[in-house]
Amino acid sequence: MDAIMVNASNFTPFVFHFNPESVRSTKKIDWHKSPNNGGASKKNFFTGFENRELSFSILLLDQVSSLGLRTAIDWFEQLSEPDPGLIGIAGSFFGNENYPPPQVFFQFGHSLSPLLWDVMDLEINEDIFKGDGSEFLGLPERAIANITLELVTDSDLNRANQIAKKMSLITGSVNSLYKEFQSLRQGSRKELTTIL
Repeated sequence: MDAIMVNASNFTPFVFHFNPESVRSTKKIDWHKSPNNGGASKKNFFTGFENRELSFSILLLDQVSSLGLRTAIDWFEQLSEPDPGLIGIAGSFFGNENYPPPQVFFQFGHSLSPLLWDVMDLEINEDIFKGDGSEFLGLPERAIANITLELVTDSDLNRANQIAKKMSLITGSVNSLYKEFQSLRQGSRKELTTIL
């Protein structure tokens, strides 16, 4: 099953032909260090959490389209451009309103259900350009999209996922205890067999 990302503004999906090989998840924990005025000890004060971030790379490869990867690259590039939404599109061509980029629904490698994310960073590297006589157009056949997403923590999807994660961690704890109990039991049997 291929991973999928959906633009939450216009609900256009993009199905990955190659899933990310690795997904990096980070969540910064903020501590404030109190000043040490000549003493031997220092105390840390917890001040909060940053939102979770995901970073991954997506390989885009196309050798059949006459436009190469132009349409796929256009889909990703719109994630880093101002997005007034479907309702505000008519007025977006006038003036210089500071619309944020669209949010995305994404799940692969991180959650039990799709979550809502802000696009924080996007880099697209294009190479292997078409060699069928249209080289002057610069149509790439391969590209790598490096993307960083930040979790929207106040969404209902995130709240539901937090409940599912609590249930999952309890299940994981029970499973680990059961496996340890089984391992100890089998070890006792082996010892008893050796003694006999």
